Amino acid sequence: MLQYLQRKAVKILALTVVPLLTFTPIVYAQSGRIVPAAANKNKVCICDPKDPFDPRARMPQGPFKGRCMSCKQRSVRLLSPVETIPYNAAPDMLVIANFNYKGKYWVAKIPKNAVEDVIFQIQYYNVLPSPYTAHSQIRFRLKPGYEAILVPQSIGVAPTEIRMRDFVYAANAMLVEGGEWNPATGLLDFFAIAHEFISLEDRIKDAFEYKLTDRVEQIRLALTPQQKQELLMSAILQGDRDRTNSMYDTLNKNCTSEVLRAVDRTIGYNPKLAQKGKPEVFISMPTGPAVDEALFKGNLTPDKLNKIVIERLAQLSKIPIPTPPYEAIVRRKLVNSKSKIANLEVEFPREFNSSRP
Repeated sequence: MLQYLQRKAVKILALTVVPLLTFTPIVYAQSGRIVPAAANKNKVCICDPKDPFDPRARMPQGPFKGRCMSCKQRSVRLLSPVETIPYNAAPDMLVIANFNYKGKYWVAKIPKNAVEDVIFQIQYYNVLPSPYTAHSQIRFRLKPGYEAILVPQSIGVAPTEIRMRDFVYAANAMLVEGGEWNPATGLLDFFAIAHEFISLEDRIKDAFEYKLTDRVEQIRLALTPQQKQELLMSAILQGDRDRTNSMYDTLNKNCTSEVLRAVDRTIGYNPKLAQKGKPEVFISMPTGPAVDEALFKGNLTPDKLNKIVIERLAQLSKIPIPTPPYEAIVRRKLVNSKSKIANLEVEFPREFNSSRP
């Protein structure tokens, strides 16, 4: 009887996950051929020789282990007092590198106690209208007059300053440079995680041009003023510590689980204790440049992917029920009467409408 129920649970979850993932390989796959890591192991992974914070990252594990990571994504880097000297930062400023704005990397100088609002964004898809399958990220809105100051990161670039009030922390999937996927590798060890700090302008463009986006809901988190500042630091430290050394897992370690990890550390929430040992599982579709470029260009059939998904789920000893991202923040008591604000496509209608076919 127990085995029957487990098989039944596998089939039910497969039916829930497969409609989403049936589109995922179309997003993921490019040629179905893996280039051996050995072919890349002696290459020096330099994206910009004039950039002092070029991570020169390599894929940490999996079939692409040792290959150079994409130059289009980086994890945030917290600078030490000595490293901030060339950028003329005030002593009380928070200074980070690898801030992504319009495809270039910048050093961002953020004033102390600058965060006015923390907004949880949930990007839903049109391939599976479900509260379970979504991409989650955190938007930081700074106080007027406390804008982040962006300065060029690379040596020799003409000095300029850009002031920015809105930016996003997202744990995005990151592929190797020129990466290709063989479906036999399954759902694991394909992407690493990049803990990115990106301008809101860029994330709006990415979300609205992403063909599977249905809407982006925004929820203002019910945090104290101190917690808002601490969450910014928690997200930065998480990216600075993890770099790109963790692997993305659509079912276990993904955009939603990672941003909530920063939230939990800030508010002192332990999901295992709160859930009495029951795990929180989030189903997420990877987003990021590599995914965008490969969208609808793959050669993997739904039948092949369905087989992979069912085999992957069959390996799980228990099939937990997925948690909707919105339910997760409600569970943490971060939603109140002032939390719900306009969706991103409502806040920025011109950008949304111009990106629609």
